[in-house]
Amino acid sequence: MTGRLVSEMASALRECSPEEIRTECCDIREVQGDGFDEETVAVIAMPAYIGKLPLPGIEALRSVSGGKAMTVTAVSYGGRSYGNALFELRDIAEECGFTVIGAGAFAISYMAKRGSSRSSLPAMDTAAIVEFGKAASGKIRRLGGCEIEGLRIKPAPLEVKGRKPVHKISRLSPGAAAIAQELLEKLSFRRKSSEWFL
Repeated sequence: MTGRLVSEMASALRECSPEEIRTECCDIREVQGDGFDEETVAVIAMPAYIGKLPLPGIEALRSVSGGKAMTVTAVSYGGRSYGNALFELRDIAEECGFTVIGAGAFAISYMAKRGSSRSSLPAMDTAAIVEFGKAASGKIRRLGGCEIEGLRIKPAPLEVKGRKPVHKISRLSPGAAAIAQELLEKLSFRRKSSEWFL
């Protein structure tokens, strides 16, 4: 998912950029300290488990300084709901100094990805990823259109579905996580498609 989103955004931005656009995909756990600045566009993506972000991903992200880089956050989910994962990822990225201008949650069928014949869904909601990548690139072009810092348009705070406090039950133990997943499946409705916010 992350690689596809990055390539869609890069190809849309290359059409209007006078300079060469270079892309690099890396594991957030391998990024050290001040890897970003205002000239960087970052895409931060994580899987959602039981409607939550994985703890190693959160810890790795908190060790990075965003340097006001324009950022798009994304989560992939395979169950009924992505829960508060996208909301939590946006909040943590902003706490780390990233300027989050877009957020998306994309449905992935893990059964289809593994080649199971029991899944009638595509492995990934590619159409939504492509559409989101183009829309996010358009917003980045509008926000970064002026070279004079004082005249640049400032992005409004991004509203993402979710609430505080973010539940912590899935981090207690594997048994508690399994019970939480079962409860989440019963209480949430099945999303038929991906969802994104700009």
